[in-house]
Amino acid sequence: MSIRNPFDTPTDTPTPCETPTPSQRESRASSPPNSLFIEAIHGAASSPLDYSEASSVFTKACFLNVEHAPDAEKDAERKSTATANVLSGSTLNLPDSKPEHDAAAGSEPTTPKRPNIFSRAWLHVRRSYNTSIVPTILPSPPRDDEKYLYVGLNRGLLIGFDFFAALAVGASTWLFVKSGPAFYWYGVYAALIFFFIYPAYALLSFCKGFDFDGHNKSLAEHPVTDETAPTVDIFLPVCREESEVLENTWTYVQKLDYPAGKVQVYVLDDGDEERVAIRARAFGFNYIVRPDRPHLKKAGNIRWAFAATHGDYYAIFDADFCPRPDFLLETIPVCLANPKVAIVQTPQYFRSLPEQSWVEQAAGPVQEYFYRLVQTLRGAWGATVCCGSNAIYRREALAEVGGAAEVESSEDMYTGLMMVDRGWQVPYVPIVLACGVCPSTIRSYFAQQARWCSGSVYLLTDRKFWATKLTFVQKMCFGFGFLYYLTAALGVFLNPLPGPLLLWVSPKTVLFYNMFYGIPGIVHALVITPLWAKSRYPPIKVAYTNTIVAYACIDTFLSCIFGQGEGNWVSSGANKKSKNTRYRNMRILAWIMTILHYGNLIAAVTYRLLTGFPWYHVLPLLILDAFWLFCSHRFLIAS
Repeated sequence: MSIRNPFDTPTDTPTPCETPTPSQRESRASSPPNSLFIEAIHGAASSPLDYSEASSVFTKACFLNVEHAPDAEKDAERKSTATANVLSGSTLNLPDSKPEHDAAAGSEPTTPKRPNIFSRAWLHVRRSYNTSIVPTILPSPPRDDEKYLYVGLNRGLLIGFDFFAALAVGASTWLFVKSGPAFYWYGVYAALIFFFIYPAYALLSFCKGFDFDGHNKSLAEHPVTDETAPTVDIFLPVCREESEVLENTWTYVQKLDYPAGKVQVYVLDDGDEERVAIRARAFGFNYIVRPDRPHLKKAGNIRWAFAATHGDYYAIFDADFCPRPDFLLETIPVCLANPKVAIVQTPQYFRSLPEQSWVEQAAGPVQEYFYRLVQTLRGAWGATVCCGSNAIYRREALAEVGGAAEVESSEDMYTGLMMVDRGWQVPYVPIVLACGVCPSTIRSYFAQQARWCSGSVYLLTDRKFWATKLTFVQKMCFGFGFLYYLTAALGVFLNPLPGPLLLWVSPKTVLFYNMFYGIPGIVHALVITPLWAKSRYPPIKVAYTNTIVAYACIDTFLSCIFGQGEGNWVSSGANKKSKNTRYRNMRILAWIMTILHYGNLIAAVTYRLLTGFPWYHVLPLLILDAFWLFCSHRFLIAS
């Protein structure tokens, strides 16, 4: 996979890769493509990678070997060359334009031809429907102008319009239920939606936001100095992520601003790979491999490191999250100001860039709603969701649970919940202090959403949760997460039913102005939310991902019902794929549901039009259903 960082290139790594000399290029001209790739990307075994040099060398390696590769290898090399050119900002090389390069003569490659409009259109289609070919864009720490993006809620217009849209949908739902005894059963689903939406909006509306002045007061009264700074361990759990992803994160971890001698960095390698050990030592980090892998997965990794370290606090950064230098300076004072604080959680921030796949462009902005609004207001109720990464942990508090909850999945959420149950506090600080990578493919996004859904499902179905000392409101906050996933899953089966059923059973209730019940929801999704968002928010691409979320929820609930567990865990930056077939099965189900619904709809509309039913009454229904088909088509056909 080709990777670059669009914001800045690490320049202070211990030993950058060396660019080959002309004589070295000549001697390597007959080398196998794989050997050149490995040498160009990884450099010397003991030195970290300089990305600008590696990109240049990798591009040249592709040029050198394109004439010596078989036809299949030529295609792969050309794709790699095109990717490298996209990343470096240069013009794409057309598949039929082969750069000439004579290393012995020292001549330079010819200037690549600019692709015509048809080539650019085809590239756009491929990037849209084959997200795996789009290169990963490495993150960099949040800039100063991004640091405080999540501090202001501005919730009035967003929640107000959302509430209005919910009222419109609720009214139309109850009208459908009342249209005949055959539809009374639908009232159960309608009641579930009402029970989820309106109490949730009430909790989001009637509580205070983040106390920014109080946070600044804590920073001023408890500054981190050589005398006051507690010892901190930095945990970097990894498991077979790509070297470029790891080195990018580690470069910024090295830059954390904290008194010398008070911080230790530990790479927790559950993949037990020599390349990771070599890189960790090159960065001057401690390296830990536990003997009981893969027991408890990430939770087991954290628990083993907790027992092997001794810092007063520890921070966790997932493999793809790059912290700002002031991460510890913004979080440690919160702990010093309040001895009852067990965990300080900060946002997981993701950029949305044109170079990314459409999945990543949508997945990042969607998280703003949670980390800017929901988490902040849940924190006001003492019900912050601990997300694992980008958080600081007090060892004294976490010693009660061994450093992390003893569970295989969603250990971060369980850990935070256990702290609150034991009387500790888990405040949320909505200051953006680290930036990460979102899933870039449909499959990886599906796996992420299924994993998150399973955490809520297993939590709410665990009798121990209901026996905790959490307040009723705190339990409601966790329960709303479960209801969100449940309504998303049920909506796949139940949301499309009213239109066709009314056409078959009660056509007199199908009137053109009924479409106005759905307009507020569409305006909210396509207009209001993008206006509220601080990040680049692509509403149509977000609509595409909603279909993925819905089927991921269906998969999770079916897996829980039939006791299949949650499958293999794959991190956002990992270079691996899940081996189970759930993603394939859900796409098959999506095709079945689509064919059944639209076949039923077309049959009902055709029958009514042939019997003299006014066409203008069914036109709005057809337009809305065509829009929802458009929103789901990428999950159906994209690879």
